Amino acid sequence: MIAVKQQESIRTIIEEIVDRQLERNQPPETGRTYDRLVSQSYTDEEARMLISRTIQVELYRLMRFGEPFNQVRFVSNLNQLPDLPDAE
Repeated sequence: MIAVKQQESIRTIIEEIVDRQLERNQPPETGRTYDRLVSQSYTDEEARMLISRTIQVELYRLMRFGEPFNQVRFVSNLNQLPDLPDAE
């Protein structure tokens, strides 16, 4: 039960990060990616989920390898969507 609540909490935090990035247009690549995905017939929810995967990669690399946030990799992963990024 605790693991499920933790997953829900992490999902909520990532959703809030995506919301914030889109609202503030920071980084602008997030908004451009969102617009591109929606123009390719992805729904709002699908586009946000795909963007969240790029954030998940950065969080995973931080927790697993102790790497700091990598803006270049993040933007590259955004640009490759809908192809999902590899966390390794």
